[in-house]
Amino acid sequence: MLSVDGLLELIDEKVLPLPARRIPLEECRGLRLRGDVAAREDEPAFDRSAMDGFAVQEGAGPGWLTISHEILPGEPPSGGISPGHASRVYTGSALPKEVVVVKQEDILERDGKILLELSTPHGFVRRRGSATRRGDILVPGLTMLSPAEIAVLAAVGESTPLVVPRPRVAHLTTGREIVGISEALAHGQIRNTNGPLIRALAEQMGVAYVGNQHVDESLEAALMACEGPGFCDADLLLISGGSSGGRYDRTAEILTRLGFAILSRSVNCRPGKPFLFGTRGHQVAVGLPGNPVSHFVTFHLFVSRILRRLGQWDIPSMIFAHLCEGAALVPDERETYWPALAGGGEVRAQAWLDSGHLSALLGVNALIRIRPNESPRAGSLVEIVSAS
Repeated sequence: MLSVDGLLELIDEKVLPLPARRIPLEECRGLRLRGDVAAREDEPAFDRSAMDGFAVQEGAGPGWLTISHEILPGEPPSGGISPGHASRVYTGSALPKEVVVVKQEDILERDGKILLELSTPHGFVRRRGSATRRGDILVPGLTMLSPAEIAVLAAVGESTPLVVPRPRVAHLTTGREIVGISEALAHGQIRNTNGPLIRALAEQMGVAYVGNQHVDESLEAALMACEGPGFCDADLLLISGGSSGGRYDRTAEILTRLGFAILSRSVNCRPGKPFLFGTRGHQVAVGLPGNPVSHFVTFHLFVSRILRRLGQWDIPSMIFAHLCEGAALVPDERETYWPALAGGGEVRAQAWLDSGHLSALLGVNALIRIRPNESPRAGSLVEIVSAS
């Protein structure tokens, strides 16, 4: 059985970023760019007006100038501007060389002419290449693409950037006692909470959730589901339940039959001891313990780490907070991750009974790390894992 740190080290060693591929720009927010993106043209690509107003020769005036024509945005200028004349322009209008712009609100316009005075403010021209020059590196490789980078890539015409793709997750829930969330419960049955929980957690991270199915403990049904559309080529296959060593626990056999090499079968973690981890080429498979709190904890500890490795996303550091008065932290021989509410440098433990106590997760945004056989006191500095 591995320690928590030992399993995280194993994940970091075995899980590699997905091969980069070109993806439509509108789908790239939050993805890791592979390779520098340079400016293809000067920016601006031409002298252009920064205001609505009038273009005049540099040094023109004072006096009345005749409005000879206008230059609409998107049109090339028809030629230079003659002495004693002005061209009506708009924000973004392309300008002839050696002109300046006066704002329309700063001048008097009458009978097709404008009055230019010595005190009239002028300038308001965005000169060609004043922002960037062709060949300048605008977005370096390995940048995480935020809306700002998306806009810059659009500006340089990069419609399909080379990125690490969004990991695809497929999820199989198992158990004859599990029924759909809209079904009435018969004696001994429970509704499927793990399916919606995992989907919400996965989509919150920004991954592609490509499928969910539920089967009973039948090995054949599980294999058929995992070899079907969405599952067979998922980057991460999650199987809920069946990860222990009981008579009907078959997740290890399922993964072996599918060709995954099982690298770990359990972790010294409370909740979440039965945790299968395996790989098949670039694909990763995880057998999750069946109870919902175990799902929540192991997702934030291990599954999110796998997804971050696949997507080449940043790994968050452990953070610290001062423990407030709250629910009593019960020590255990395993390393415990206790549901809690954190904020303002403080953290408060929530009431929590066991790995099936689903309502204990309400309002939780952190997990308190408790070392084996320890019970931190109020006021002490504790490690926490973000769970929001």
